[in-house]
Amino acid sequence: MDVKKIQKIKDIIQSSNFNFLIGAGLSMPFLPPLNDIEAKMNNAETVEEKYKISKEYFEKVMLPNKKIVLQQFDYSEDENGVSEIGKYETVIKQYQIFFDLIANILFERKGTILSKQANIFTTNIDIFMEKALEDNNLNYNDGFSGNLEPSFDISNFKKTIHKKSLHFENTSEIPTFNLIKVHGSLTWILNEKSKRINFTKLNHIDESLLKESMTAFQKEYEKIMVVNPEISKLSKTVLDVIYYELLRVYSAELEKENSVLFVLGFSMEDEHIREITLRSANSNPTLTVFIFCHSKDKAEGMRTKIGKPRYNNIEIIEPTDNSNENKFNFKNINEQLFNKVLHGKNSEVKEDE
Repeated sequence: MDVKKIQKIKDIIQSSNFNFLIGAGLSMPFLPPLNDIEAKMNNAETVEEKYKISKEYFEKVMLPNKKIVLQQFDYSEDENGVSEIGKYETVIKQYQIFFDLIANILFERKGTILSKQANIFTTNIDIFMEKALEDNNLNYNDGFSGNLEPSFDISNFKKTIHKKSLHFENTSEIPTFNLIKVHGSLTWILNEKSKRINFTKLNHIDESLLKESMTAFQKEYEKIMVVNPEISKLSKTVLDVIYYELLRVYSAELEKENSVLFVLGFSMEDEHIREITLRSANSNPTLTVFIFCHSKDKAEGMRTKIGKPRYNNIEIIEPTDNSNENKFNFKNINEQLFNKVLHGKNSEVKEDE
C-alpha cells in the first residue's frame, strides 16, 4: 500500500472509535463463499428445494466448525494438493495475526480519552474469531455473561477491563474486542423455557442430522440460532429481535463522532448493513470508511453499490492489479496495512509469529 495512505490511516486510528465489518471472505478457504448458496436459497420455490439447500449450507458452512471445536481435521490432500488441516491453519493463523496486531495498535494509541476497544461487527456465524482470540489470550465481549449457564444480552457488550500492577497499583486499560455477530452464531442456542439465548460448544451441530428425514432435519435446523443467507432472512422470532437490536448497535457506533470502519472480506450484498453504512456515512461527516476489495475487478462493482457519499468519506481500496500476490486477501491486508500501521513501513510479519 501507498506510504501516504498508511500514514493517513494511522493518524485516523489514533483519534477515532475503532470498528470493523468482517465478512465470509476472511474465513476462506476453510469455509466456502456464500454467494452460490445465497442465490440458491433466494431462488428456491418449493419446500423440497429449500430443504436441499439448507442441508448443503449445514454441511458446508456449519458442520466444519465442529472440527474446529474438536481439533480433528482431515490430513489427506485434494486434487490441488491442499488438505483440510492446511486450509484451517491458513485461516486461523491470519485471524491470530490480525487480532494480535489490532490489540497492540489499541494498546499503543497515544490518546487517553478513547477506550482501548475495537468493535468487530461480522455476519460470519463460524467460530474462527473466538478461537483466535482465545488462542492469543485476548479479552473479548461476545454478549454472554455467567459461567454455569451463560446467556446472551446486548448490555454485555462494551465492558472495559482495567488491571492494577501488583506492587504500585498503577491502573491501565486492557485492549478488549466487542465481537458482535449480527447474523447470530453457531455458539447460540435458544433456551425454550427462558426464551433466552444460551452458549453452547456446538453440541447441537452433529453430522447425524444429515441422515434424518426432511421433517426431522428442518425441526432441528430451525433451532440453530443463525440468520439464513437469503433476502427474506427472518421470521418473527427471538433471533429476529436480537438481529435488529444488533443492527441498531452497528448504526449507533457509526454515528459517533470521529469513528472509523474497516470493511474486510465483505461484499456489501447484505442490503440492511449496506443501507445503514451508507446512511451513517451521509449523516456523519466525521465517519471514515475504508472498504478493501479482494481484487481489482471487484472494485467497480463496489463503487456501484456505494455510489457517491455526501461527504466523500467512503474510500474503496483496491489492489494495483489482479495478480495473486497483490490481491487483498487476509494475509496481504495484515502485512500491507495493520502490520505497517503498528511497526512502520519496512516491517514484515514473521511466519512464526
